[in-house]
Amino acid sequence: MDTGRSIVVILHNPDSSTGMIGGKLRRLGYPPQIRCPLAGDPLPPPERCDGAIVFGGKMSVNDSAALPTLLGELDWIRTIVNAGKPYLGICLGAQLLARAFGASVTRHCDRIVEIGYYTLYPTVAGFTTHFGDAPEKFFQWHNEGFTIPEGGVKLAASDLFPNQAFRLGEHAYGFQFHPEATREQIRHWHERDSEELIHPGAQTVGTQLLDEKRFTPIISRWLDQFLTHWLQPLKRS
Repeated sequence: MDTGRSIVVILHNPDSSTGMIGGKLRRLGYPPQIRCPLAGDPLPPPERCDGAIVFGGKMSVNDSAALPTLLGELDWIRTIVNAGKPYLGICLGAQLLARAFGASVTRHCDRIVEIGYYTLYPTVAGFTTHFGDAPEKFFQWHNEGFTIPEGGVKLAASDLFPNQAFRLGEHAYGFQFHPEATREQIRHWHERDSEELIHPGAQTVGTQLLDEKRFTPIISRWLDQFLTHWLQPLKRS
């Protein structure tokens, strides 16, 4: 099934993957249109896309002076969200959403990272929406966190980073964690960025892979439910 809708997916490395999300979008009838602006791909005019998912990357939102393409992404994200279109930011994509609407993105005060599976604690707003029946843990790989922009609704926290998920308006979401992560992706990140595993807060590879086997099926079912809800505005229009 192809609804003819255009969901633009931004990657920050041409070798990156959409993980579980790409396949789920296709099965729901919304094949992703993948763009990598840092590799030279132009971003489509906002009026020509119905929604957007922005994935993570090794760079920081604070690198925008050295990577001016990120400034273009920030402007584009603001336009998408202000138009009321569905937006999902994951890791860097969540930090870009937060920064686009005036929040800050910084390292943990103790230079702690989250690499592995960590418990999320829903807020009241989160519990009554998407996180009441969410898995106990999600995969994370980040060394920065965001504050919640003005008007945003905090949905979840972790022990190490107080802001893990938020909603802005009715249809824009930012997730610090990686619900899309597959075993193949996690192994790739271990090989590519093995030096990151020595930082305080990072879990051992063995612990991560045991948790991946335990939690991926549960996360996959939760992600099905979330994406179905996230796409509802398009089905009504």
